[in-house]
Amino acid sequence: MDEPPPAPFAAIIRENSAIIEPVKPPPLPPGWTVWKAARGRGGRSRREGGPSSGEGSSSPAFGAVLFDVYGTLFCSAAGDPAGDPAGSPGKEAETPGGTRALDKLAASFAPGRTGTDLRAYFRRSVAGLLEELRLKTDYPELRVEEIWARFLEEEGAARGASTARRARELALRYELAVNPVFPMPGARGAIARLAESGLVLGIVSNAQFFTPLLFDAFFGGPPDELGFDPGLLFYSFEFGEAKPSPRLFAAAAGRLAAMGIPAERCLCLGNDMRNDVAAALGAGFAAALFAGDGRSLRLREEEGAPASARLRPSYIIDSLADLPLLCAPP
Repeated sequence: MDEPPPAPFAAIIRENSAIIEPVKPPPLPPGWTVWKAARGRGGRSRREGGPSSGEGSSSPAFGAVLFDVYGTLFCSAAGDPAGDPAGSPGKEAETPGGTRALDKLAASFAPGRTGTDLRAYFRRSVAGLLEELRLKTDYPELRVEEIWARFLEEEGAARGASTARRARELALRYELAVNPVFPMPGARGAIARLAESGLVLGIVSNAQFFTPLLFDAFFGGPPDELGFDPGLLFYSFEFGEAKPSPRLFAAAAGRLAAMGIPAERCLCLGNDMRNDVAAALGAGFAAALFAGDGRSLRLREEEGAPASARLRPSYIIDSLADLPLLCAPP
């Protein structure tokens, strides 16, 4: 009997989704103030707070916005799986549902194996590959579908021409089991409002092949149909390097320059002080820290000088609904 046709990957994401709410973030360092859009008389917007100093100042008129994905546009049960130089295959959410899903996944793709076997194989493979890749770059990134293709071959479960697709499906289903995601509140509306205002939109993110599919699954279309410039989509798996690699931000800066937008007129938004804010500022961009989810917020306080002596974001926001107003002309 022929196998049933495989389900589209975006449909698999939708079928395995569950609502994930952001959690309250920890207090910010002293002197770091969240930018808020307040309502004045007559319902008209006014701005409160400027850069992280907290002193009132108008925001500049940006020409472009570059987004991080995990922990910024999408809530992640694992916090920020892309927060380490390894890219998205990192931290996992330990949930009973995830364990059951992994057991079912193992039975489907490698009978005789368990979810625990899958988890152990993946972690061991990631560690080994990263050790090899660090000989070539300080910012190693890998492709998870290659790990699972090797797994299927070792299990004798490879099926010729369909092996690549089965490996991608296994990679996707594994990710959905260990790191379910759901849109951050206000994400779809913020993207739409920014696109409607004429801003150029892009993505600079640690990612895997399935990352762009999240937009299709949850927002109804791929990034380029939602207002993102197709030439401004920079994913770590395509570069072989992960944030905070300067290569991703340099590529974005070069593309924007060709469009007539200097780096200082572009705002980068992300949840990680090292991977997003420091890397963006180092490339000449303005940088906004997204502090709307306690799971994903990465202040990196343990990695350097006290907050008062460290690099600060240009802005801090805790609601994506404020982003279009922050980017509006004064």
